[in-house]
Amino acid sequence: MAHDPEQLNVLVIDDDEDLRRMLVDVVTSRGHQALPAGSAEEGMALLPLWTFQVAFLDQGLPGMEGLVLGEFLRKNNPDMTIALVTGEDEPRIERLARHLAITFIAKPFEVRQIQAVLDDAVSSAHVRSVRRHRQEDADFAPPLARFATEMTAAFDMPHVPDRVAERLVATIKRKLSDLRSVGRYTERDRVLALSGLLAARVLGIDLPKTHAGHSLYEEYDQIMRQQGRRTEFEES
Repeated sequence: MAHDPEQLNVLVIDDDEDLRRMLVDVVTSRGHQALPAGSAEEGMALLPLWTFQVAFLDQGLPGMEGLVLGEFLRKNNPDMTIALVTGEDEPRIERLARHLAITFIAKPFEVRQIQAVLDDAVSSAHVRSVRRHRQEDADFAPPLARFATEMTAAFDMPHVPDRVAERLVATIKRKLSDLRSVGRYTERDRVLALSGLLAARVLGIDLPKTHAGHSLYEEYDQIMRQQGRRTEFEES
Protein backbone atom coordinates (compact mmCIF):
# COMPACT_ATOMS: atom_id res chain seq x y z
CA MET A 1 0.00 0.00 0.00
CA ALA A 2 1.37 3.41 -0.94
CA HIS A 3 2.22 5.86 1.81
CA ASP A 4 0.17 9.01 2.23
CA PRO A 5 2.43 11.79 0.85
CA GLU A 6 1.43 13.93 3.84
CA GLN A 7 2.30 11.25 6.41
CA LEU A 8 5.15 12.05 8.78
CA ASN A 9 7.43 9.76 10.76
CA VAL A 10 7.25 11.00 14.34
CA LEU A 11 9.65 10.10 17.14
CA VAL A 12 8.03 10.12 20.59
CA ILE A 13 10.37 9.82 23.59
CA ASP A 14 9.03 9.93 27.13
CA ASP A 15 9.70 7.62 30.07
CA ASP A 16 6.08 8.00 31.26
CA GLU A 17 4.30 5.12 29.52
CA ASP A 18 0.82 6.65 29.79
CA LEU A 19 1.93 9.99 28.41
CA ARG A 20 3.93 8.27 25.68
CA ARG A 21 0.85 6.29 24.66
CA MET A 22 -1.25 9.47 24.65
CA LEU A 23 1.21 11.26 22.36
CA VAL A 24 1.28 8.26 20.03
CA ASP A 25 -2.53 8.27 19.88
CA VAL A 26 -2.58 11.98 18.99
CA VAL A 27 0.04 11.48 16.28
CA THR A 28 -1.67 8.47 14.70
CA SER A 29 -5.10 10.10 14.88
CA ARG A 30 -3.64 12.85 12.70
CA GLY A 31 -2.68 10.24 10.08
CA HIS A 32 1.02 10.07 10.89
CA GLN A 33 3.29 7.23 11.96
CA ALA A 34 4.60 7.28 15.54
CA LEU A 35 7.67 5.44 16.83
CA PRO A 36 7.73 5.47 20.66
CA ALA A 37 10.75 5.14 22.95
CA GLY A 38 11.11 5.21 26.71
CA SER A 39 14.60 6.71 26.83
CA ALA A 40 17.04 8.73 24.77
CA GLU A 41 19.08 5.59 24.17
CA GLU A 42 16.06 3.74 22.74
CA GLY A 43 15.22 6.72 20.58
CA MET A 44 18.73 7.07 19.22
CA ALA A 45 18.75 3.37 18.32
CA LEU A 46 15.91 4.13 15.90
CA LEU A 47 17.77 6.91 14.07
CA PRO A 48 19.78 4.69 11.67
CA LEU A 49 16.59 2.88 10.68
CA TRP A 50 14.15 5.76 10.27
CA THR A 51 14.12 9.31 8.96
CA PHE A 52 12.01 11.39 11.31
CA GLN A 53 10.36 14.65 10.37
CA VAL A 54 9.06 15.37 13.89
CA ALA A 55 10.27 14.56 17.40
CA PHE A 56 8.48 15.01 20.73
CA LEU A 57 10.97 14.85 23.59
CA ASP A 58 10.61 14.87 27.36
CA GLN A 59 13.26 16.93 29.18
CA GLY A 60 13.95 14.53 32.07
CA LEU A 61 14.86 11.47 30.04
CA PRO A 62 16.89 8.62 31.56
CA GLY A 63 20.56 9.10 30.73
CA MET A 64 20.23 12.31 28.71
CA GLU A 65 18.30 15.55 28.92
CA GLY A 66 15.78 16.17 26.19
CA LEU A 67 17.48 19.41 25.17
CA VAL A 68 20.81 17.63 24.71
CA LEU A 69 19.12 15.08 22.47
CA GLY A 70 17.23 17.87 20.71
CA GLU A 71 20.48 19.69 19.98
CA PHE A 72 21.89 16.49 18.46
CA LEU A 73 18.79 15.99 16.32
CA ARG A 74 18.81 19.63 15.21
CA LYS A 75 22.48 19.44 14.19
CA ASN A 76 21.91 16.32 12.11
CA ASN A 77 18.56 17.30 10.64
CA PRO A 78 18.07 21.08 10.42
CA ASP A 79 14.59 20.66 8.91
CA MET A 80 13.22 18.44 11.70
CA THR A 81 10.34 19.85 13.73
CA ILE A 82 11.21 19.26 17.40
CA ALA A 83 9.07 19.88 20.46
CA LEU A 84 10.16 19.65 24.08
CA VAL A 85 7.18 18.43 26.11
CA THR A 86 8.15 18.89 29.74
CA GLY A 87 6.92 19.50 33.25
CA GLU A 88 10.01 21.54 34.05
CA ASP A 89 9.11 25.22 33.86
CA GLU A 90 12.53 26.79 34.34
CA PRO A 91 12.94 29.89 32.13
CA ARG A 92 16.43 28.63 31.27
CA ILE A 93 15.03 25.50 29.63
CA GLU A 94 12.49 27.44 27.59
CA ARG A 95 15.18 29.93 26.56
CA LEU A 96 17.56 27.16 25.42
CA ALA A 97 14.76 25.43 23.54
CA ARG A 98 13.96 28.64 21.68
CA HIS A 99 17.64 29.11 20.84
CA LEU A 100 17.67 25.63 19.22
CA ALA A 101 14.41 26.32 17.33
CA ILE A 102 12.67 23.73 19.50
CA THR A 103 9.02 24.30 20.41
CA PHE A 104 8.49 24.40 24.17
CA ILE A 105 5.29 22.73 25.42
CA ALA A 106 4.64 22.70 29.16
CA LYS A 107 2.93 19.80 30.86
CA PRO A 108 0.04 19.46 31.30
CA PHE A 109 -0.64 20.34 27.67
CA GLU A 110 -3.66 20.49 25.40
CA VAL A 111 -4.02 18.09 22.49
CA ARG A 112 -4.31 21.01 20.10
CA GLN A 113 -0.72 22.02 20.96
CA ILE A 114 0.56 18.65 19.76
CA GLN A 115 -1.63 18.83 16.67
CA ALA A 116 -0.29 22.31 15.90
CA VAL A 117 3.29 20.99 15.91
CA LEU A 118 2.32 18.26 13.44
CA ASP A 119 0.42 20.65 11.19
CA ASP A 120 3.34 23.07 11.23
CA ALA A 121 5.68 20.27 10.13
CA VAL A 122 3.43 19.48 7.16
CA SER A 123 3.23 23.17 6.21
CA SER A 124 7.02 23.55 6.44
CA ALA A 125 7.48 20.48 4.24
CA HIS A 126 5.27 22.06 1.58
CA VAL A 127 7.33 25.27 1.68
CA ARG A 128 10.55 23.26 1.24
CA SER A 129 8.97 21.35 -1.64
CA VAL A 130 8.15 24.59 -3.46
CA ARG A 131 11.73 25.82 -2.94
CA ARG A 132 13.12 22.52 -4.27
CA HIS A 133 11.01 22.72 -7.41
CA ARG A 134 12.15 26.30 -7.94
CA GLN A 135 15.73 25.23 -7.22
CA GLU A 136 15.94 27.93 -4.55
CA ASP A 137 17.23 25.74 -1.74
CA ALA A 138 20.90 25.43 -0.82
CA ASP A 139 20.73 21.62 -1.08
CA PHE A 140 19.88 21.44 -4.79
CA ALA A 141 22.90 19.17 -5.06
CA PRO A 142 22.79 16.29 -2.53
CA PRO A 143 24.43 17.40 0.76
CA LEU A 144 26.55 14.26 1.08
CA ALA A 145 29.00 15.59 3.63
CA ARG A 146 26.33 16.13 6.28
CA PHE A 147 25.21 12.52 6.20
CA ALA A 148 28.20 10.51 4.96
CA THR A 149 29.14 9.24 8.42
CA GLU A 150 25.63 7.79 8.95
CA MET A 151 25.75 5.50 5.93
CA THR A 152 27.47 2.55 7.59
CA ALA A 153 24.93 2.35 10.41
CA ALA A 154 21.98 2.99 8.11
CA PHE A 155 22.73 0.10 5.76
CA ASP A 156 24.37 -2.18 8.37
CA MET A 157 26.19 -4.56 5.99
CA PRO A 158 29.04 -6.14 7.99
CA HIS A 159 31.44 -8.88 6.92
CA VAL A 160 32.01 -7.81 3.32
CA PRO A 161 34.16 -10.45 1.54
CA ASP A 162 37.85 -9.52 1.35
CA ARG A 163 37.91 -9.74 -2.44
CA VAL A 164 35.12 -7.16 -2.68
CA ALA A 165 36.87 -4.80 -0.28
CA GLU A 166 40.22 -5.21 -2.07
CA ARG A 167 38.67 -4.54 -5.48
CA LEU A 168 36.87 -1.46 -4.18
CA VAL A 169 40.00 -0.04 -2.53
CA ALA A 170 42.13 -0.66 -5.63
CA THR A 171 39.60 1.08 -7.87
CA ILE A 172 39.29 4.10 -5.57
CA LYS A 173 43.07 4.49 -5.37
CA ARG A 174 43.45 4.22 -9.14
CA LYS A 175 40.77 6.81 -9.81
CA LEU A 176 42.20 9.21 -7.22
CA SER A 177 45.60 8.86 -8.83
CA ASP A 178 44.16 9.82 -12.22
CA LEU A 179 42.20 12.71 -10.74
CA ARG A 180 45.36 14.27 -9.28
CA SER A 181 46.67 14.82 -12.79
CA VAL A 182 45.41 17.78 -14.79
CA GLY A 183 46.01 15.82 -17.97
CA ARG A 184 44.23 12.63 -16.84
CA TYR A 185 41.34 14.26 -14.95
CA THR A 186 37.87 13.31 -16.23
CA GLU A 187 34.39 13.75 -14.80
CA ARG A 188 33.86 10.02 -15.31
CA ASP A 189 36.69 9.22 -12.90
CA ARG A 190 35.39 11.82 -10.48
CA VAL A 191 32.01 10.06 -10.40
CA LEU A 192 33.61 6.62 -10.08
CA ALA A 193 35.89 7.72 -7.23
CA LEU A 194 32.99 9.31 -5.36
CA SER A 195 30.79 6.26 -5.94
CA GLY A 196 33.52 4.00 -4.58
CA LEU A 197 34.00 6.12 -1.48
CA LEU A 198 30.27 6.18 -0.77
CA ALA A 199 30.10 2.41 -1.34
CA ALA A 200 32.87 1.96 1.23
CA ARG A 201 30.81 3.94 3.72
CA VAL A 202 27.68 1.91 2.95
CA LEU A 203 29.53 -1.40 3.29
CA GLY A 204 31.46 -0.33 6.37
CA ILE A 205 34.84 -0.95 4.76
CA ASP A 206 37.85 0.57 6.52
CA LEU A 207 39.90 2.29 3.85
CA PRO A 208 43.70 2.56 4.17
CA LYS A 209 45.46 5.86 4.80
CA THR A 210 47.64 7.58 2.22
CA HIS A 211 51.41 7.85 2.71
CA ALA A 212 50.79 11.32 4.13
CA GLY A 213 48.41 9.89 6.75
CA HIS A 214 45.21 11.21 5.18
CA SER A 215 42.06 9.19 4.72
CA LEU A 216 40.96 8.56 1.14
CA TYR A 217 37.95 10.75 1.86
CA GLU A 218 40.26 13.62 2.78
CA GLU A 219 42.36 12.86 -0.28
CA TYR A 220 39.29 13.10 -2.51
CA ASP A 221 38.33 16.48 -1.08
CA GLN A 222 41.87 17.80 -1.42
CA ILE A 223 41.97 16.78 -5.08
CA MET A 224 38.57 18.36 -5.70
CA ARG A 225 39.77 21.66 -4.23
CA GLN A 226 42.82 21.55 -6.48
CA GLN A 227 40.65 20.83 -9.52
CA GLY A 228 38.05 23.48 -8.70
CA ARG A 229 35.28 21.02 -7.94
CA ARG A 230 32.91 20.54 -4.99
CA THR A 231 34.19 18.69 -1.93
CA GLU A 232 31.96 16.04 -0.37
CA PHE A 233 33.38 14.84 2.94
CA GLU A 234 34.79 17.86 4.75
CA GLU A 235 32.04 17.92 7.38
CA SER A 236 32.47 14.23 8.17
